[in-house]
Amino acid sequence: MLSNTAEYALRIMIVLAEDPDNPQTSAQIAEATKVSGDYAVKILQWLGRAGLVRGRRGRGGGFRLRCDPNRTTLLDIVNVIDPLERITTCPLGRDAHRNKLCPLHSRLDEIIGILTDSLGDLTIQDVIDGAKGPTLCRSSGVTLGVSAGRKSTSRSKNTANVRGRKKKTAAAAATRRRKAGR
Repeated sequence: MLSNTAEYALRIMIVLAEDPDNPQTSAQIAEATKVSGDYAVKILQWLGRAGLVRGRRGRGGGFRLRCDPNRTTLLDIVNVIDPLERITTCPLGRDAHRNKLCPLHSRLDEIIGILTDSLGDLTIQDVIDGAKGPTLCRSSGVTLGVSAGRKSTSRSKNTANVRGRKKKTAAAAATRRRKAGR
């Protein structure tokens, strides 16, 4: 229901709220939120125009929260980026649904309403305070990095697993072709 951009904005706001005293560069924010650098800058600009963040150029510059994380709701952030819209008329324009939404669109509208209410009830600080550990999702421990000029063990295992799956898939495809040819 939320666009990727709206979720990225939520991630950015959480990262900024976790360390409000230290300005963060767009590169630091992009790395922490797993949002591409250019796209993070664009989202930060939208958030800045809405008065939720402020940026300062130059040495010692960076981005900080401009809003109160105890008062700013997740819905406030989503509405800046991609407001949730309720379904009030038939999206298909059908005459039969002129006075009443069909069951599908009625249920979807209910879900959008629940999501809107839930996001409106949660502040940025609520998310941070309710976290048991890091507030943003972290990788599952499988790294694909290279350290000290050699491949890490987890990369080697991961690559071996992929190669093994490819071999099995190729063998299964050959078996299917043989059977189909008979």
